[in-house]
Amino acid sequence: MAVRILDKIIVSEGQGDITVRLAKTQDMRRIQMLYAEVYGGSYSISMVTDKEKMRSAIEDDEYYWLVAEAKGRIVGSLVYALDNKYRNSKAFGAVVSQEYRKLNLAYTMMKLVLDDITKKRNLVDLVYATTRTASSAPQRLTESLGFIKLGIFPNTHKVQDNETHCLTAYFTDRAMQCRRRKPVIIPEVLPFYEIVRRQITMDKAIVKDAKGLYSDHKIKIPLLNFEAITAPEFVRNRYHKTKHNSFFEHIVMPFHEPNLILITPDQGTEVYLTYNLKDKYSVIVGGVTNEKSFAVVLESVAQKVSQMDLAYVEVIIDSYSPAIQRDALDARYIPSAYFPCAKRMGGRRYDCVVFSRTFDILDFRNVKIISLYKNFLREYLKLWRENYIELAFKTEPR
Repeated sequence: MAVRILDKIIVSEGQGDITVRLAKTQDMRRIQMLYAEVYGGSYSISMVTDKEKMRSAIEDDEYYWLVAEAKGRIVGSLVYALDNKYRNSKAFGAVVSQEYRKLNLAYTMMKLVLDDITKKRNLVDLVYATTRTASSAPQRLTESLGFIKLGIFPNTHKVQDNETHCLTAYFTDRAMQCRRRKPVIIPEVLPFYEIVRRQITMDKAIVKDAKGLYSDHKIKIPLLNFEAITAPEFVRNRYHKTKHNSFFEHIVMPFHEPNLILITPDQGTEVYLTYNLKDKYSVIVGGVTNEKSFAVVLESVAQKVSQMDLAYVEVIIDSYSPAIQRDALDARYIPSAYFPCAKRMGGRRYDCVVFSRTFDILDFRNVKIISLYKNFLREYLKLWRENYIELAFKTEPR
């Protein structure tokens, strides 16, 4: 489906006309110069740093890459990725040159695409974004566009310093009408659900206190002996031929192509991940296994990616499988966000919970977040303390 957006000209007194338009391949060098101006050499999204990936995205109808141009310079950039099959979109990479930030360029660019894909063309049911926390401005921007605050990703990236990001999403009426009601969640997830429910109309969740084999921490979780395969094309091709089974049917990770397989020598378990050594980030996107415990798989993944010098691993699990949620928590993956309608299957949409595990010391010194995100952070820290510190003070039998 061809994507077309009319150019928008903003008249800026003293700075001339600014044109907001779709990016062209001849803009690539100037786009990279803009990100280098704002972030130096620390920007980690490969679609910006890798020219071939940038070219592919600019030419692909499933991307809206907008730029703002003034006096021959690219002074703003924003990307929306679309998944037409699952009717999802992700907004990312928003950046504006310092001298043009008072003109609400980021808002204008975000709204142009948001209105086009949700109202005018009706291409997607929801749009989500992650916002950096070096300042509160990106959080206020998405809030002003009607995005709902869903949670945080603590210490999710590590470039110069640890970075915590916020998760936010825009939901159409169609998304909520297709939503499966009455999620079944473990008690530790309930506070995150309630923070989201106070912002958007949802039913009360069913709370089920599932307990797993390793919940009392008296039995050490055994480890699988994973080997790593990092050949990108091989990983991608194998992933698309794989039919996910067991716990992996209950996870989702939109807009991530795997570039890593963790596999046991007997090939009984294969876990597909996206990872980035530059910012020490990894997420689980799927897999197959004959292992009966998801806690064992997740603990083994955590140990392996830590050995690979990654600092963060994440998994997103549907909100209707409390036993699997419990396994994630038993493996010390802590819930930090609740994402309604994240997963689409057979015309219905399913809520999901974000679980993550970080291997570095938690560092929130440079985090600037607005009020509701602070509530998510408090709940996360409460669970982190319970699972990493308070266990040491539990009374042991003499």
